[in-house]
Amino acid sequence: TERTRELAATNDALRQTQQQLVRSEKLAVMGQLAASVAHEVNNPIAVMQGNLDLLRETLGPAAAKHSEVELKLLDEQIERIRMIVQQLLQHARPGEYAGYVDAVDVNEAVKACLLLINRKLSQQQIAVVLELQATGQPDINRHELEQVLINLLMNAANAMPAGGELTIRTRDLPPPPGEGDSTGVAIEVQDAGMGLTDDVKAKLFQPFFTTRPDGHGLGLWISLGLLERYGGGIGADNRLDAQGAVFTVTLRTDALMPNGESR
Repeated sequence: TERTRELAATNDALRQTQQQLVRSEKLAVMGQLAASVAHEVNNPIAVMQGNLDLLRETLGPAAAKHSEVELKLLDEQIERIRMIVQQLLQHARPGEYAGYVDAVDVNEAVKACLLLINRKLSQQQIAVVLELQATGQPDINRHELEQVLINLLMNAANAMPAGGELTIRTRDLPPPPGEGDSTGVAIEVQDAGMGLTDDVKAKLFQPFFTTRPDGHGLGLWISLGLLERYGGGIGADNRLDAQGAVFTVTLRTDALMPNGESR
């Protein structure tokens, strides 16, 4: 009996070691891919930004009526591309990252993200239901939080190609047992799609896993890494009240900062 226990413990240790090796290999591949993407994407981004600045200069006063909407939107999306490339590098080398964080109003972050994808939602006849009740403000890089939310919102939209109802909820979380006054917030993104099979749920947050022919399988993996950096997380399950899936982002309002200091 004792030998059987020892063998079982050895097998468990070997499995854990194998999983760590597989993860390390994937991270190494991710690092190489990130470096390549950064090099190939940053150059055209610089050209786009340069020509956008030239356009403003050429149009002069005539650009004023477009600056607050169209041109500003182009600026924001170019910056978002930069951030995505940067996050690939940061995820591959998390120890080197020390980003700017601030107390973020998650309700305002949700509204800002919806504005960015409003056109896609309208085209697919997706109705948005907002139940924004969170009052806590977690310390996080706002661009990173918006990157996570946009990824979840786009996934929800893709799950409803024929339209449906997209529900977004925010709420305060109670203190975890034994952790005093520690609190947090939750952000739920709920779709009315086909839901998640057990096999899909088991692989959702693995790198390069995707159910879409045109997907790259990195969005949820990167999102999880970003949230974990701030003591948060993300989970997924099927709805209990109807068909569809619900993704839940959790963030602690007293989470550790990327440099290891508490709020």
